[in-house]
Amino acid sequence: MIVDEIRKGAGVVIHVSDIHFGAEDPAALEVVHDYVRRLKPSALLVAGDITQNGVRREFAAARAWFDRLETTVITTPGNHDTPAVHLPHHFPRRLASPFSYYRQYFGDLDGATPTILNGGLIQVVSLNTARGVQGRLNWANGVIRLEDLNTALNLLKDGRPDAWRILLCHHPLREPGHSEISVDTRRGGVGLQRCRAAGVDVVLSGHVHDAFAHAMPTSRRALVQMGSGTLSTRLRATPPSFCIIQCDADGRLTQDVVSIGRHAVETRRNYDSRIAPTLAAE
Repeated sequence: MIVDEIRKGAGVVIHVSDIHFGAEDPAALEVVHDYVRRLKPSALLVAGDITQNGVRREFAAARAWFDRLETTVITTPGNHDTPAVHLPHHFPRRLASPFSYYRQYFGDLDGATPTILNGGLIQVVSLNTARGVQGRLNWANGVIRLEDLNTALNLLKDGRPDAWRILLCHHPLREPGHSEISVDTRRGGVGLQRCRAAGVDVVLSGHVHDAFAHAMPTSRRALVQMGSGTLSTRLRATPPSFCIIQCDADGRLTQDVVSIGRHAVETRRNYDSRIAPTLAAE
């Protein structure tokens, strides 16, 4: 049981994504709630696609669930957190103000302002990679605005020398090798290199609905891209899942994936910085 494997002094965060309220999996949400209650993590980090169609009732349901959790909640929006394309009467808002409902319901939870956890051991800043409309056919893909990224990196650079610096966004900056969907994040490669140069340790994302961890060597620590699975009924390769991330002051980083099957909840270690070559691909 992962509750018995929490390392003394480690900073612990739970990483979830793609809850898709409106198509959420209630059983999966209850498992997350139970883990929050038992683990008492420093924060729940939510990597976008909180809603399915970007409508008020979905945002309200999501906010009600977040408010049940007795922990800090940090969010960033995903492409589904804008008004759905197939709802024509919402389309003007998608064009003019795609994140108005997101700001209304989660403005106080959005991670664009830095969050300091565990006495400065963990620092989190979010970056919005979603857009209401784009100059390409697939509006679900991500976009890195380099000015926004530079702002986020500047906010992360201060703090303890041993701090774990986490950037939270919806879209992976580099497509995971096993993804069942195409991931084309504009300027993602440049963004990843800037994160690497700035000393970011972890880029947390979602979007692909399957957990992953990919490490890139740096002069400080490996920069690890980590993705969480979905907590919705919109499954791809794996069951509903979320991740438990532990950050140690001595430089150890681990990711455990909690998979929620029909009959059992299973946990597997997907990344350990001490044995990273066998668990993560550069």
